[in-house]
Amino acid sequence: MAPYEKNMKPSAVLYKAVEYASSNEVKADILIADTSGRLHTNINLMNELVKSKEAITKKMPTAPHEVLLVLDGTTGLNMLNQAREFNRQLTLSGLILTKLDGTSRGGCVVSVVDELGLPIKFVGVGEAMEDLQPFNADVFIDSLFP
Repeated sequence: MAPYEKNMKPSAVLYKAVEYASSNEVKADILIADTSGRLHTNINLMNELVKSKEAITKKMPTAPHEVLLVLDGTTGLNMLNQAREFNRQLTLSGLILTKLDGTSRGGCVVSVVDELGLPIKFVGVGEAMEDLQPFNADVFIDSLFP
């Protein structure tokens, strides 16, 4: 585990995590930073998120290699505003669309992909690890128009 101190800022934790993951001791191939719970309407949380991305880049100039936004398939049209703001702040590389296991079909993501030109990389169709699946456009279209 990377060394950390109580009450460290998220950006400092991520800086140390990149440092630790890339150390000779560990040499990790992948480091995933989950910053869940961010609201695009909360400026303090968004500023903290931007600082976190900057901390990663400061430690490893080529990182982050992916910046994915997880969108809840039940959100509706608000997901476009959410994606716009996250993309403006972070320059997203793709999307993950979740909660497609119920009545939600996630059709509003089409407007996000159309406007922002971001690919959908994964879809979540349940809560188990294997329920996060690579995105398949044909399967997605068939689910929108059964």
